[in-house]
Amino acid sequence: MSNDAGMAHLDCYLDQVRRQLGGLPKAEVEEILAELRSHVLDKVDGAPTPQRVEAAIEALGGPREVAKVNLTERVAATLEADRSAWRVFGAIGRLARLSVYGFFALLVSVMGYGAAAAFLLTAVVKPFMPEHAGLWRIPAPDGSYDYSIGTTDAPKGYELLGWWIIPIGVAVGLLLGWLTWRFGLFSVRRMRRTVQRGRA
Repeated sequence: MSNDAGMAHLDCYLDQVRRQLGGLPKAEVEEILAELRSHVLDKVDGAPTPQRVEAAIEALGGPREVAKVNLTERVAATLEADRSAWRVFGAIGRLARLSVYGFFALLVSVMGYGAAAAFLLTAVVKPFMPEHAGLWRIPAPDGSYDYSIGTTDAPKGYELLGWWIIPIGVAVGLLLGWLTWRFGLFSVRRMRRTVQRGRA
């Protein structure tokens, strides 16, 4: 009976880990849980009493910590094979809920790719809508100026770059996209190192 109680405790722990692994495909989640179950059963040496199971679980760490380590390792490993911008952005999104830095990295990535897209799209649209696409300086009610890039149906400000927005928009857009991609790679690696140090 005590062995049944120990196994029930292990199942409860693994269910908690499962809930923390929401960012992974089901097959990967099951693989992680199977590895954890096997590790615990090896530690209890065929006698899964509640006390032995609890000791093995404590050595592993809390469900959130274990999930964070496994999720970070798996996400980082996927980037070894495919480091495309879309894959890196997806990795940042999967890790964003695990730490404050992860959320910060996602925020920076969204802003970086958004700005890159704005410059590139403005450069592409300019030849077709020359009077409505560009970098705009718009007077504000308090006498200052606001700046905006993109297209507008009714221009209310002064377009600063004219046709120069095409080469500048392409160059700045590509540079911002590349810098954001590099930042994403750096962030995933940094989060991986952080969890590895935490486990050391």
